[in-house]
Parts: sequence; C-alpha cells; structure tokens
Amino acid sequence: MLSDTNTNTNTEKNNPLLIYSAWIAEAKVTSFQSHGDDDLTGETDLNSGKKGWSEHTLDLAKRSFIDTLACAIPGSQADVCQKLLTVRDAFGAGSATLIGQQIMGSVIFAALFNGTAAHALDFDDDFDPAKGHPSAVIIPALLALAEKHRSDGFHLLDAYIVGLQIMGLTGQGLNPFHRRRGWHATSTIGSLAAAAACARLLQLDTLQTAHAISIASSLAGGFMSQFGTDAKPMHAGFAAAAGVQAALFAQAGLTAGLNTLDASNGMNTLMVGQDLAELKVLMQDKDEYGQKMSFPLNPAQPLMIEAFGLKIKRFPNCGSVHRALDGLLKLKSQYDFTADEVEYIRVTAPSAHLKNLMYSRPETPQQAKFSLEYGLITGLLFDNVTLDDFSESAVLRPEIQQLLPLVQKQAVDKLESECPTQVEVRLKSGLRFKTEVFMAVGTRAFPLTDAQLWQKFDACTASAMKADDKDELKALLDSIAQLDNTDDLMRGLTRITF
Repeated sequence: MLSDTNTNTNTEKNNPLLIYSAWIAEAKVTSFQSHGDDDLTGETDLNSGKKGWSEHTLDLAKRSFIDTLACAIPGSQADVCQKLLTVRDAFGAGSATLIGQQIMGSVIFAALFNGTAAHALDFDDDFDPAKGHPSAVIIPALLALAEKHRSDGFHLLDAYIVGLQIMGLTGQGLNPFHRRRGWHATSTIGSLAAAAACARLLQLDTLQTAHAISIASSLAGGFMSQFGTDAKPMHAGFAAAAGVQAALFAQAGLTAGLNTLDASNGMNTLMVGQDLAELKVLMQDKDEYGQKMSFPLNPAQPLMIEAFGLKIKRFPNCGSVHRALDGLLKLKSQYDFTADEVEYIRVTAPSAHLKNLMYSRPETPQQAKFSLEYGLITGLLFDNVTLDDFSESAVLRPEIQQLLPLVQKQAVDKLESECPTQVEVRLKSGLRFKTEVFMAVGTRAFPLTDAQLWQKFDACTASAMKADDKDELKALLDSIAQLDNTDDLMRGLTRITF
C-alpha cells in the first residue's frame, strides 16, 4: 500500500499521479529483438498488454532523436548558449557532454545547456496534446543521465516514449486553457515529462517515481511573455534540468506530495484556474487532441507517439506561423505572383496561434521567430524560410522590413482543431487568391519523409561538421536502438567546427 502525508484528496484508485507512476515503474521493457514488423520480445507492459514497443513506435522515437540533436548542434552556438557557458562553473565540475563544446559540465548543467541548445533556434518538434516542445526537454535530460549511467540506446528510446506519454497525459489534463492563460507548457508540463523519463531510465519504483514527478512540479514554471527573449529557449533547459534533479532527489529518498496534479492545490487548479469545473463541461463535446481538462486514468491508451505523433518542423520559427506559411507558399506556387504585385496578405487564424506571434515589427532574430509578418514576407520573397534568415543582418533587411505592413491578421476565438488558418492574397490588379490549412507540413497528417528529415539534419550541420564526422554521427543515430552505451554518440556531438 502506498502512503504519503498528503493523500487526503485522491484515493490511490483515482489519483492520476499514482496511476501514471505505477505504469512507468512496472511497465518494464528489457530486450529488443524483432520477430516481424510489430512484435518485440520483452516483459509484458502492465497496462497495455503489449510486449514492448513496436518497431514503428521505436522508429518514431528515433526520428525525434535525429531531429532534436540536429537542432541542438547549431543551437549550441547561439548567443544564449554562449552566455550560459559563462556560468558553467557555478553548477560544479563534471564529465557530462555539452553539445558543440570541447568542455564538460555537471549532469545538471549538461541538461540545462543541451536543452537550451535544442530549443534555441525554435526548430525542434511540437506535440499537440501538451501544446509544447517535448523532445528538447526529454532528450537532453535523458542523455545527461544515460552518459553517467552508461545506459544503452534501447533504454534511451524506451524512457523517451514513456516521458512523452506522461507529457501528453498531463497536457490533456491541463489544456487547452493552461496555454490560453499564458503558461509555456514546454517548461511547466515538460518538467514533469522529463522527471518521468528520467525515473524510467533510473528504474525507480512507483513511489519514487511519483515523488520525482511531484518534485518536478515544484520546479516547473515559465510564461509565454518570455517568447522572443533568451529565457524562452532556456525554458527547455530549465525543464530538462528540473527533470534530472527531481529524479535524483527521489532516488535519494526525498519526498513530495502525491496530489500535485489533481487537487484543490494541484496543478490543474493553480495553473488553469478556479473555474476548472466549468471548463471541463465546456470541453466535454470537443476534440482538441484529447484535451478534456481531466487527467486520463488509462496511462497506456492511446499511445501518444502513435496516436498524435510529433510535429517535426519544416521551418525554423514558431509553429504558429507554419499553417499560414504553408498556405502562402501554396498560393504563390499555384498562381506565380511576386511580392511587387501583392496589395495585402490577410491571415485568419485561431487566437491561440496569433497570441504566440507578438512581434509585428521584429528587430532581433529571437523576435523574428515569433513574427507572423516576418515569416510570411520572407516566404513571399524567397519561397522558403531557413536558418540563414534569422541572423541580425537578415532580420533587418530593408526589402523585408518595408513589406511587413502587407500582412493583416484576424484572430478567431475557436480551438485550433475547430478553425483552419485561412490565407487570402489580394494583388494590386484586384485578383484574389484564398486557401485554408488545417494541418501544417511536418504534422502527423503530412509528416516529413525520412529523406526530408535527413535533409534537415544536413542543413543544420552543413557548416558545423566535417563530412566524415557527420556521416558517423548519422550512422550512430540511425542505429541508436542497438547502441551498447552513448559514449560514441556523445563524442560525435562535440565534433563541431563552427
């Protein structure tokens, strides 16, 4: 029988934290041996009744590692990461790898630095149930511990899948109003997901896992008001470090309350609001990526990575730009107009999207990533948006700045799943072209192919790595499930030639 000093609100039978922790701790997967397309040997997963993870599930997790580490390599050279290095010593000495660096750091600092690097360019993946960036948090946290404990590649993937599942479940319990009220789920929900993943990797028991997740909730924070600043990518680093710390604290025997998710003083009340009951009623008949303002009590079904997938980005800016940018590029390709011919570009989009895009006249690369105007005008002029478009000089190009007023925007107070993004282009000749986009390229509906994913990897590392080093790193990532440990992988992430 589980016990805790703060269990007066939820019984163990309906306490989501205890249910999730039992699933994490008891759903052991111990081997990887294929017997066909979908069957793996291993101990039975307690709640789903499956033996291990399917090859497809493992492949999806592997794609997340490829994408996230591709983003982290150039991200490690961003100004925010260079500033972070100046405080490395404050976190103590250590032998944990810092991506893109020839120096090492403590396990906690490695999680902080590598998480920030993975999110620095805003090119990392999105996850709809949580409305946040999962992999830039979970993967750096896991790598920091895996390197220290010499974990193998399969258990890295396993812990990632579990952490993503908890991020999705928690996101469904708090969203969509957690985000609507200004919380950055990458940092808040991500902290819990990282703790869950780390608990899985460290093989903590049920109560230790619950304490780890609960401790992480006390380390969680982050507001959307930080978008366009150094603090925004640091949110991923904060959450990764919080997850590592929380798991290590719990492993050491430190405890926390077990009503941290669903209670009068739980995350749902404090990070959503006192009108929680009304919001639950509002969401009953809506289908917003499983977001019902209630924590699901079956932690294994559906498997989030399969049911919702991850949005691997096509463009290196805020994902709230992408539906509009896809629509504009579609119209431009179809009707072959030029910037000189355009009178205006009108975008009608969910209010949650436009709330993220707060910089109509960006002056810095960070602001430009959260500018609908900058993304669309760049696409209009150059038929693409790339990493090169987010330097100081690129953002201030006169040919872009003078066209920013062409973009008009109108918010619709509907959920993302209820409201497509509409793009209308009116030419000076009077011609009008319109389209609408529900799902951007890179989502589960229109995923990047493996070839496109590797092209993205090559683009991220083009000026960062020698060809031989890049090919070796790609081979290691492609076979990550078979790695005996992470030694070669982590060494490969330091062979940077910027």
